[in-house]
Parts: sequence; C-alpha cells; structure tokens
Amino acid sequence: MEMNDKTPMNFRTLLNKKTIISFIVSFLILYLLIRNVDFNSVIVVSKNLNLPIYALAIVVHYSSFYVRGLRWKKLLNTLNIPVSTSVLTEMVFLSWFVNSIVPAKIGDVYRSDLLKKYNSAPISTSIGTIVVERVFDITILLVLLSVSGAILFKDKMPGHILQSLEIGYILLGFVILGLILLKIFKGHVIRIVPNRFTMIFENLHNGVYDSFSNLNTFVYVAILTIISWFLESGRFLLVATALGIDLNLPTIIFVALAASLLTAIPLTPAGLGAVEVSIVGILAMMGVDTAVGTSIALLDRLISYWSVLVIGAVVYLISDKT
Repeated sequence: MEMNDKTPMNFRTLLNKKTIISFIVSFLILYLLIRNVDFNSVIVVSKNLNLPIYALAIVVHYSSFYVRGLRWKKLLNTLNIPVSTSVLTEMVFLSWFVNSIVPAKIGDVYRSDLLKKYNSAPISTSIGTIVVERVFDITILLVLLSVSGAILFKDKMPGHILQSLEIGYILLGFVILGLILLKIFKGHVIRIVPNRFTMIFENLHNGVYDSFSNLNTFVYVAILTIISWFLESGRFLLVATALGIDLNLPTIIFVALAASLLTAIPLTPAGLGAVEVSIVGILAMMGVDTAVGTSIALLDRLISYWSVLVIGAVVYLISDKT
C-alpha cells in the first residue's frame, strides 16, 4: 500500500488476503506447538496461576503505552506539534492494535495517519519521529539482549543466537550510517528527488533530525526507551512469578526481549505463533520444562497480544480518533 501525506488510511482497507493468510500461518504454527506439547500438563501448570500477580502483569503491560506516549510527545514537541500525552498514548495503543492484525508494522503508518487527522501534522513528519523511536528501540534492545545473553551463556552462547545478534548490529549499523549520510548529503538528495516528493522528503528529514536535535531530548528518549523495555521484562517476570516459576533476571530479560524482537517479523501479525514457539524454545535451552514454558508463553501472550486485540477493537470502535 502506497502512503503519502494525502492518502487517508482506513483500518478496514488493511483487512485483505495477505492479512488472512498471515493469520492462517500463525494458527498453523500455534497448532504445531500445542500438538507437540502435553497439553494436560500445560493445564495443570496454568491452574497454579496467582490471579493478583497476573493482574499486576496486565497493569505493567498497559503502563508501557503511557511511557511510549510520553516518548512520542517529547519528539513531537521539538517539532512544535503539541498534543496531549493521553491522546498520543491512545494513538500508540491503536497502532499496536493494528499491528496485532496486520503484519509488517503497518500500525506505525496508521499512527501517523491518526495524528494527521487529529491536528493536520504531515504523515511524513510524524513518520520521521517514529523512525527515531525505532532506532532507539532496536539499539537498546540489542544492548540489553547482548548483556543478558552474555551473563546467561558466558562464552558458550549458541551460534544461532550469536549470529542473530550480529545480524541485528550490522543492520542497525547500516541504518545509522544511512541516517548520517542523509544528513550530510541532504542537498544532493533534494536535487534528485522528483518535485512532487520534495515536500514529503523535507518533512521526513525534519521529523528525523529536528525531533531530536538536542542532548536533553536524546537523554529523555533514551531513558523512556529503557523504561519501556524493562516494563516488557517486568510483565514477563510477573507472569512467570504468577505461575510460581522462579527465573533469574538475565533469563527474564533475554526471553522477554527476544520475544519482542520477533514481533517485528513481517510474516505474521505481531509475530503470532513465532513468538510463542521461540519463548518455549529459549526457555527449554535454560532447562525449563516444555509444559511450563508453554504455560508461560501462552499466558504472557494472552496479555501482550490477545488482550490488545480485544481491548484495541473496543477502543477502535468508540474512539473519536479513528
């Protein structure tokens, strides 16, 4: 789907054959996971769930949307786009709802479209701020994964995990290099961009570079990004604790953030299926029983995926932003 600053993005238009196929793939993966696990054992483990602790995990998860709303507000304020934190938090949540249905992070574009409808901010400008968010997200995610992985595995980190981290750093390096070159050679790029796209390019450029043009913004965004990732880990810790499972902090951080990284896989919406299988697989590497790992994975995703899908549908229907 081609997007520009004049393209209205209707959520209903995103429900197409590709979306249906992605869900079929997701449910196939989940079926294979459940088929290869003693589901009676999973039910036995899940019956030990401590509901108050699990409820706290839900609160922690949803508080992360407020943190992300604060982060986006800071970036937009530097561009003189004043929007309340509550409004931006709602938009961030709705973007996660869209991501839970449509693969390939289309929700980020949807979020920019919501902002344009709300206060006429150009889509290309707000997309620029989201690019900044993603650079911070990936950078801090890779660092936390590397540190927790090094503590867990020491000098015996599995080859496929090490290779995944290396690929992540290489891709991040290319992104940062591209942003640096784009800043340096902006004038040259403008001369080769067709006239009809010049304004879009200018808005995107301003959104990326002006939104975080000072040290204060850099530090503020970095701190909120770290907090958001620790809230992800906190939710996972509370889910495991609610089941009476004692996992050390490096394991919690590594598994939770590895799962978050997989939500970006464009094959399925929010990594549905792939995330659950990976959580069980990584926990199994740590010596956690498959039935226990499956219980943790399913109950964690009940919060981070299925609740967002259900509550997001309600918010979408009643919101005045959509």
